[in-house]
Amino acid sequence: MIISVRRCDYDTLKKDLDPEDKIVILSCNNCAKKCKGLGGRAGLKSLGDKLEADGYNVTHRELCGIACSLDLVRKRAKEESTKKFFAEADVIIPLSCEDGEDAAIVAFPHARVLKVTKTLGIGWGSPKEGVRLTTPLAGVAIEVNGPAGITIDEAAEQLGLLPGGF
Repeated sequence: MIISVRRCDYDTLKKDLDPEDKIVILSCNNCAKKCKGLGGRAGLKSLGDKLEADGYNVTHRELCGIACSLDLVRKRAKEESTKKFFAEADVIIPLSCEDGEDAAIVAFPHARVLKVTKTLGIGWGSPKEGVRLTTPLAGVAIEVNGPAGITIDEAAEQLGLLPGGF
């Protein structure tokens, strides 16, 4: 599975938003969901609820099976039930890996896509052990000692980033 963490905290994210922006949150329900609730329903609900409570205009919350699939993300722009929200969006916030962010940039070129995540590499997870990074991507300066890898918390800490959802 792909391991991703947050680049910023909630207050920093809000600095990139205007209360008048029409905001769509696009959440991955696969790898990002498993990264301590960065994505999935929990990540989507948490960020959407916080933004709405702070007076931001969240017009749509979309759960996507695999947000790094450009075909699936593009499909959202064409589906009758979702196309209006994406067409009118000023801002898209993908809760996904960086490939998911890039898919949103391609699929929705009219909107600002906020890049709020950092993809660290490949790993695994279990209920007992949690999420663990085993193979960092090239250029990701993380030290992993041993085949079991390091926890997502340890990986985020090495880079000064944040694990889990907003």
